[in-house]
Order: sequence, then structure tokens, then C-alpha cells
Amino acid sequence: MAIGYSHHKAQNKAQSNLPLQASVCSVRLRGLLCLTLICLIAFPLAAQEQLVIASTSWVQAYAVAAGAKNIITIAPFELQHPPEYEMKPSDLIAVQNASLIVYSSYEKFAKKLAETAQNKNIKIIAVYTDNVPSNIIAESKKIAEALGTTEEHAKWAQSFTSFTNDMRAKIVASLPDKRVAVQAYVKTFAVWLGLDVVGTFGPGEPSPAVVLDLIKKKPAMILDNYHNPGGKALAESLGVPNVLLINFPGKDGTRTIEDVFLYNEKAILGQSWR
Repeated sequence: MAIGYSHHKAQNKAQSNLPLQASVCSVRLRGLLCLTLICLIAFPLAAQEQLVIASTSWVQAYAVAAGAKNIITIAPFELQHPPEYEMKPSDLIAVQNASLIVYSSYEKFAKKLAETAQNKNIKIIAVYTDNVPSNIIAESKKIAEALGTTEEHAKWAQSFTSFTNDMRAKIVASLPDKRVAVQAYVKTFAVWLGLDVVGTFGPGEPSPAVVLDLIKKKPAMILDNYHNPGGKALAESLGVPNVLLINFPGKDGTRTIEDVFLYNEKAILGQSWR
């Protein structure tokens, strides 16, 4: 009798514990799901998908280099001189859902856009735009740090450095006469290439005195700025090529910094971009 009684008692006790065990499992499962959700929110992928407002195509290219995936560019790509863009009411609406605004200080419309943004949680970064690889890498890193994409940016920077070094070597090897006169806003690019910059002009049309001085220096090529050209008359006076370089992506379907460098390489070497 005692044995039978103990068996039934143990069985009843086990059965009474089943609802408790199920409840504990349910609580643990809910906790695991919550933890998973928190981790997903915190992972870099979420940072990469933050909405970034880029003032112009040039700034947009820096954001792409930084690892941004969700970008709205305010000034249209097809504009020849994007800094002259006039802000519209719809641009203010776009900013309201953004996590980050990136612009360059010379862009008056973008500065105003950043100042009038009603989103108190938005981050604002001003980058210095100059198409020299070291500057592009350093400035785009600022964006990557804000987005949490520094690892992706570091991989891009390594690839970009190799790409631009190869391009520079190719251009230098292809030009027997490296003397150039350059528009002011492409001078740093020409110097980085290793060309012999004998003089500068612009922005805008050079004065007769500047033209006369540059003619005396006998450059083999004029490197002009597509966005603010002024070297055509000078090139015609010298009988040398007037090469239009770009800083802002957009012309002929260019979109990235790599596109800009390739476009300029082809232009200098007298080749077609596409």
C-alpha cells in the first residue's frame, strides 16, 4: 500500500508541474525574441540603412564611399553647377525623416536646409570636397563614423587607393609633356596626378593679362572645369587641347567618385568615357 501510494503521489506531482514548466519556457522564449529584436536594431545593418540627405552629387558620392545605402540627393544630378541650386519646400519635407544631413560649406542652399531642419535628432556633417584621394578618404570617414560603417569604409578606402594609384601611373606614363594650365578648382587634382602646373585661371574667364602670362608659359594642355569653365579662349590661343574635367558626378551618367576619376582619366587621355 505504501509503495502504491508513493507512485501515485509522484505522478500527481509531476503532472501538477507541467503548466509551470510550460510557463517558464514561454517566458524564456519571449525574452529570447526580445533580445534578438534588440540586437537587430543595434547591428550595423540598421546604421547603414539610415536615411542620409546629401546636398549635391559630389557629397552623395562621399556618402556612398562611407557605406551609406539610403541616400536622397537634393540638387539634381543633371545640374552643371549644383551649388547654385535653389531650395524647394519639398526638400524640407525630405529632411524630416533623415538621420543625417551631409553638405559642403560653400553650398548656401544646403547650409540653409540644415539650419531650418525641424528634426532635432538629425546629425549634420559638413565635409570638405576636393578630388584628392587622401581628402576623399578622410572626409568620407566622418560620414562612416556617424553611420557606424567604418569597417565597410576601410575596405572601400583600400580598394580606392589602389585604383587611384594605378590611374595616376597610367596618366603620367601616357603624357610626354606634362605642362598644364589649370582652372583653380581642379588644381589640386592636377598636382596629385604629378603634372607640371605652370599656371592657374578662374573661376570664370581669365583676364587678358592672365591669358598673356599663361601663353608665355606654353602649357601643352588646358585642364578646365566643366562646372565653371573658362579655358576655351586660352586653349584656342595656344592651339592646345582644352580638357573639361568634372568634380561633381552627373555628367554622362557618372554617379560615384570612381566614375569621376575614370571620366577625368579618359578626358585627359583623349578617350571616350563610355
